[in-house]
Amino acid sequence: MKKQTHLVIAIQGPELTQEEATFLRRARPSGVILFGRNLAGLAQTEALIKQIRETPEPPTIWIDQEGGRVQRLREPLTRYPSPYRFALLARQDGIRAERLLYTAGRLCGEELSALGIGVNCAPVLDIRQEGADPVIGERAFGSDFGEVIMNATSWLLGFRRSGVMAVGKHFPGHGAAQADSHHALPVVNKTLEELEKWELNPFRALKNHLPGMMTAHLALPEVDKGVPATWSRRLLHKLLRQKWDYPGVIVSDALEMGALTGSLEERARLAIRAGCDLVMGCTGRMEDNEAMVAGIARGLGEMRRKEVTESARRIERVLNPYRIRPGSIARLLEDNGYRKRRHQVEALAEETLASDPTVPQTTQ
Repeated sequence: MKKQTHLVIAIQGPELTQEEATFLRRARPSGVILFGRNLAGLAQTEALIKQIRETPEPPTIWIDQEGGRVQRLREPLTRYPSPYRFALLARQDGIRAERLLYTAGRLCGEELSALGIGVNCAPVLDIRQEGADPVIGERAFGSDFGEVIMNATSWLLGFRRSGVMAVGKHFPGHGAAQADSHHALPVVNKTLEELEKWELNPFRALKNHLPGMMTAHLALPEVDKGVPATWSRRLLHKLLRQKWDYPGVIVSDALEMGALTGSLEERARLAIRAGCDLVMGCTGRMEDNEAMVAGIARGLGEMRRKEVTESARRIERVLNPYRIRPGSIARLLEDNGYRKRRHQVEALAEETLASDPTVPQTTQ
């Protein structure tokens, strides 16, 4: 039986086209990630996921459901506060914040599981820092690594109850970046020793609780000659995989982002060579998906056979439990326990909390 490949793709619209269905059967990507353009209500979302799952050995279904401004699934599902709102609450009432973070994580997992979505690209483990580009902003769980670790841990404890996979991001930390990597390559002038004292702490603390870790497209001249982290073998293979003994899968952020240069084929090749088990492309264009398939093949061909084998086995071992069957979202929405938990979390989104005096608030 043909193995699934080192690829996570997106599709163009709210229905799976015949061309996309053919690609899924032939190329066997390990995941399909859904965006707002794919989602037009619960009934349509359920139908689309059913279409994707009709593929032999169906891929895992992925999504970005962080809460706040990065939340692909919205009404009639839970309206989640931003992660940073929980951080503000924790400074006022740590016990209540811990309880609500656990509840929010549990709700998020329950909703995704009911729809058949097996992988969530969350939590964000970046540390919000003053003067940085607002691309992270309120997506962060705090303004120092202790806050991020504490708050993300509480969210993860609730989320993991659902059986949905969490992917921590963006390794090795995007919080200090002065540019948005969707548009340009951020440069962070810190040594590895400086990163280990600050940005890397949340990733190191939670690595054994995260089946997946997503890379950041940012350059660290003091660490690896300015090579973007997604292409840095020193960061992904030597540090994360070897030194930290990270057991999960490493997945690239979207390869089409403006921080990277070169063709998508070359971007995929370099990411695989650096240590990414999976590369992600989110344009939904078939020519882009084909380019990444070619780049993956080239990258694997330039690696030692042992590493290729280990990566393939890791993908299979880690992702298999998350090829989950849809449950009943309608039944979940009517469940009294779910509705009570949801009310508690949504009430926080309505509250006015004291602002952080040290970090400017960002807008959605």
